[in-house]
Amino acid sequence: MEVLVVGNTSYVDDDFCAKAFPGDHVQVVAASDAQRDGASAPSSWNELLQHLDQAYEFDRVVYLSTYLTPHTETFGDIELLRSVFRACMDRQIQLLFVTGPAGADGDVDAAGQTGKGIIAHAANDLCRYYAGRDGIQAKILRVPYLYTASPALDDPFLVPLFQACSHGSLVLKNSADASLQALCAEELAVLVSRIFDSWDPVFEELGVADSFAHTMGNLGEALKRLFPGLQVTYGDDSETPVVPSDTVRMRYGWFQRYDVLTDLSTIHARWEQSRAGRRHPLRRAIDRMREHTLPVICAETALAWVLFECLERVFSQSAQLNVLDYRLLYVVLIGTLYGLDFGLVAALLASIGLAASYFTQYGYTFQGLFYEPSNWLPFIAYFVVGAVCGYVQLRNREALKAERAENELVRNRNDFLGRLYHDAIEDKQAYKRQIVGRHDSFGKIFAVTQELDVLNPRDIYRKCCELLGEILENDSVTIYHVSGGAFTRLVAASPAISADALRSLALDDLKAMMEGVDHSGLWVNRKLVPGLPMFAYVMERDGVPAIFVFVRRVAESQMTLYYQNLFRILCGLVESALGRAFDYEAVAQDKRCIAGSRVLKQDAFGRELAAEQALADSKMGSYLLLRVVPGMEPVGELVGAIGSAIRESDAAGLVDDTLYLLMRQATEADLPVICKRMASKQIIIEHVDGEGVVALLRQIASASTDDEGDAA
Repeated sequence: MEVLVVGNTSYVDDDFCAKAFPGDHVQVVAASDAQRDGASAPSSWNELLQHLDQAYEFDRVVYLSTYLTPHTETFGDIELLRSVFRACMDRQIQLLFVTGPAGADGDVDAAGQTGKGIIAHAANDLCRYYAGRDGIQAKILRVPYLYTASPALDDPFLVPLFQACSHGSLVLKNSADASLQALCAEELAVLVSRIFDSWDPVFEELGVADSFAHTMGNLGEALKRLFPGLQVTYGDDSETPVVPSDTVRMRYGWFQRYDVLTDLSTIHARWEQSRAGRRHPLRRAIDRMREHTLPVICAETALAWVLFECLERVFSQSAQLNVLDYRLLYVVLIGTLYGLDFGLVAALLASIGLAASYFTQYGYTFQGLFYEPSNWLPFIAYFVVGAVCGYVQLRNREALKAERAENELVRNRNDFLGRLYHDAIEDKQAYKRQIVGRHDSFGKIFAVTQELDVLNPRDIYRKCCELLGEILENDSVTIYHVSGGAFTRLVAASPAISADALRSLALDDLKAMMEGVDHSGLWVNRKLVPGLPMFAYVMERDGVPAIFVFVRRVAESQMTLYYQNLFRILCGLVESALGRAFDYEAVAQDKRCIAGSRVLKQDAFGRELAAEQALADSKMGSYLLLRVVPGMEPVGELVGAIGSAIRESDAAGLVDDTLYLLMRQATEADLPVICKRMASKQIIIEHVDGEGVVALLRQIASASTDDEGDAA
């Protein structure tokens, strides 16, 4: 599956994606990249939408609302949500809109609705508007405010609270008795995974209740224990959350386990650790000084000059140590370390020191020092030595700089080539996933043949509806079986239309379609004849029509030769699978049924009942299981007479000397009519409910296991 997670992704990390979408390829796009001036979406967002339109085929989209964070001031949420919906149009996409709790963030106050509440309601109305349009299957999930305990993320609500508490005072906007409503993001990931595992195309609004019922006062007391001496001030805002139903808990078996007040100490300890790991201000100042090397070099040059002048003064009276010219050593040292410029500066400072010693120690005057050329030699030597040492150091530095630049160029080239290589590998893997996993690829066609490799026609009908709906991106598929030579009986339909699909059709009503079927069995309603499907495929058996596969409605973009050929190929695969299944049933008829009757034996009836239950669980069909109440007549007579009392599409089975009737495509509303028809044939029946069906299937499975053990 290709999954897009977009919106308020402050709570999304690798662990969240692994729990919410195990085994799927997930792309996360943060809404914080969007511009806030309202002029247009950013380039990255436009690139994403273009990528979504042209290349990427997302199967699922999860939009995390900004109202999952308390008192958020983020703007542009509804615009981004609308752009996601528009990008998902004309695709079979499952979209889950996750938003904050109902009645929160000033949704309703004493004076009526607030602006933020109107925006929150507008997002919900937008989901309702797009739900069911152009293939989008949308649901709204209302959860408490989120918090994260992940070490890889900074909680956008608790971390600012900790920062405010570190200053000794905290101001909360809500009153002390206002509901806290907090849910761990890890638990949301588990719930999202279960919702998608049990996804159905019906739009609904699901709500998650806060199991712990903490208040803002409880949060303030917990913060006081973490920050001794903390002063907490509460506001006047009081939220009145709407208590949701238990649908999430009952349907998905999910309940809240993590308590925010229990996790608060862990999140606080991690925040303290990250805070302690930051650099000390003195260390930052030293690092800044190192970045500015010129003042440091100047200071070192001046301090070295003072040091060597002191050495020259101290050792000038020593016969052994006076042989060394400390000023010349100073010039050589500075020129070698810092280059030509500072070598000349050092020569100038040494000359100043030498001239000062001439004036103070030897009683020279300026005229005597200047007009005697022999006195110039030490000064000239200082400048020559400073220039030579500085030039050598400068040349070495330039050579080293050139080598480093060349190495950096080679390194950048290697990094660039490495990135190109990894990008090529990632693109190859992405293209491979798209080619193999694309809904109309040859890899998918191969997967279709594997899924259709079963011997029960009912399983093939169910898989046919699923595959045609997925590959053709259509939710109006119906399958009919010819019964009695004059009528067709509904055997399976897409979940979106199974409730209102006609359960039987007369072949005379399909005469116009039958006359236009081509040699391959395909018919296209190019004249838009009312009452007939847009696509139809007729499967023949022994030269007469046996199965009809209809696509009741298609988008205008699907009325192309490409979709017609794709529909023909898929139906051809289904026809081959059904041919094998029908041949197997014909060969195994004696083994499946009681001799001389249509009544199935226990194992065969169990397989038929399990297949019908699978159709019902997928919302592609319905059935009634009836138990024949034994009367005065023996069971053998009932077995022989029951064949004329049920339709050709129905089935009967004998389980432990009890006769059961499987009435296909029937509902409880049809039960009075069926009971009346059976009573006219002196057969009394009773309905078996869902728990009875499960018990019967277990009974049949247990008996089959015991028989296999006895045979072994």
